[in-house]
Amino acid sequence: MRGSITELTKKQGHGQILGEDGSVLYFDDTSLEGLDIRSLSVGAWVEYQEQYWGARLRATRVKPLESNHSQGL
Repeated sequence: MRGSITELTKKQGHGQILGEDGSVLYFDDTSLEGLDIRSLSVGAWVEYQEQYWGARLRATRVKPLESNHSQGL
């Protein structure tokens, strides 16, 4: 799945992704694959996998897209 980061709280280590399908997913620094949360920014495009975490949809295995493309949602 792909989406863009819409919210990012680097000090607390979490954020939200708006998926291409319109879903909103929570992620935290343990969800990141091979990068530090400080290297991310709002608007950046990422790839991820979906997983339910309690009643909330969560993004796991989050990694930046190789080319930060400009496809709209």
